[in-house]
Amino acid sequence: MLRDVVGTFLDTLTEREFDGPLLALLHVRGFTDIHFIHGAFEFGKDILAKKTDPATGQTRQYVIQAKAGDIGQPEWRAVRPQLEECEYNTIGHPSFNPDLPRVAVLVTTGRLKGAAPADVTEYRRSVEARGLADLVIWERPDLVEWLSDDPFIGVAGTAVQADLMGMLTSVADGGVTDRRIETYARRWLPPAGTAARASVEAAILVNSLLRTKRLDLALCVGLQLIRATEHDPAASDDAKSAARRLVLGLALQICDQTEPLLKDPLDFTRSTVGRLALLTYPVICCRVAEALALGLALAREAKDGVAATRFEETLRVFAEQPGAARPVGDLFAPSVVAVTVMLATLDRAAAKAYLGRVARWMLDRHDEELAGLGLASLAEDEEKTAERLLAGSLTSTTMDRRTSSYLATVVLDLALHLGETDLYEAVRANINALRIIPQTTSANESQARWTRGGTGVWPLPRVEFEEWHAQNARAVPSAPTDPVLSLVLAAACRSRHYPGGWGGLPSD
Repeated sequence: MLRDVVGTFLDTLTEREFDGPLLALLHVRGFTDIHFIHGAFEFGKDILAKKTDPATGQTRQYVIQAKAGDIGQPEWRAVRPQLEECEYNTIGHPSFNPDLPRVAVLVTTGRLKGAAPADVTEYRRSVEARGLADLVIWERPDLVEWLSDDPFIGVAGTAVQADLMGMLTSVADGGVTDRRIETYARRWLPPAGTAARASVEAAILVNSLLRTKRLDLALCVGLQLIRATEHDPAASDDAKSAARRLVLGLALQICDQTEPLLKDPLDFTRSTVGRLALLTYPVICCRVAEALALGLALAREAKDGVAATRFEETLRVFAEQPGAARPVGDLFAPSVVAVTVMLATLDRAAAKAYLGRVARWMLDRHDEELAGLGLASLAEDEEKTAERLLAGSLTSTTMDRRTSSYLATVVLDLALHLGETDLYEAVRANINALRIIPQTTSANESQARWTRGGTGVWPLPRVEFEEWHAQNARAVPSAPTDPVLSLVLAAACRSRHYPGGWGGLPSD
């Protein structure tokens, strides 16, 4: 059954979705000095790598071209010039060694079909007769076998197979949640997990979620993959880069779907109307806004100016959606962080206005005179979240008002970050009046590895915020890693944040 799942995954993915699993395959199959290359002077060379034959000790330079889908004669004739180029073109990546014997590898997630196998045979004879680069082809059956049965990355082991199939079943029946994804992804972390296996499992899960139109949860999986690759000491820079590219690509897909709905402020609202719109509309808005903000941070880090400009323009407009400033629980506090800090890098006034709307929403939802029951904690499920949001005006509700709030901590920290004295003091005064208790978690990240809870994570049930002059003089918690990665990992974790890293985020 799992082989069928892997086969379906290969049949439906794109070339860029295959980056992570392909890197993992190369690593466990003995390739070294592996580099992705997609520059203007590197046509036909998706990946460069070297491999030493253990029997002869000879090292060869591999030039690997990856293609999605079956390859018939037209596709073969299109890709053949790219393979031929490796025979003579030595211009490219600094790691390319022109003095080593060369091997061209064509990796296809499908099969050679039609007249392509015969043409490939003739091509092999031709290059062999001329003493040029060898040609190796990896087809779908090879990839299915390696991705299923390899002892280091294969997903067909008893425990791995059962857990992964359970996740895929949940995806199919609509039962998978952000909470379940984060808990499942802890298996990818050391000491038991590896970035290589995480890349394969994440790619399969992302592919399955995309096919069920859960792009938002696919992005959640991508964030967990970044967490896994960053904490595996054996993970290469290219593996880490591939994980970030995956998240950036998913964020761009969200941007693609959002941009056409921004011409009329009501278009996006109309697209989310349904029986549960009071709950689903703000959830969708917060997810989209967070994806745009994280995409902007990653695009700037990658120096992708075109993508960064698209994210800037879309985020600036989308932040005006009422639902983007109405997080339905503490689970969406990181959305507020990402949107506010990234919006502040391009429009500080817009960031202040957005944060003010979030603050008003949070205070209203805790106000008993407005039938507020508080907003859901990270531990509360979707039903409790909906009940807190909708049941306050019902005489039949037995739910007590929740007074603790991680979102309150986020709002106050962001007001400090923006230097907004009046907003900070107003929120602080209202929090005290409504008896809201700011809370968060703390962790030793070298041990906790940005997990939401568990070993190395402890709750801080009350976070004290003093008057502005005293609080502003305090040192803020510094980020344990670079600012962009800290922002991304906080989105993966969702139970804590490090304001000390916000000031170092790249600006436009």
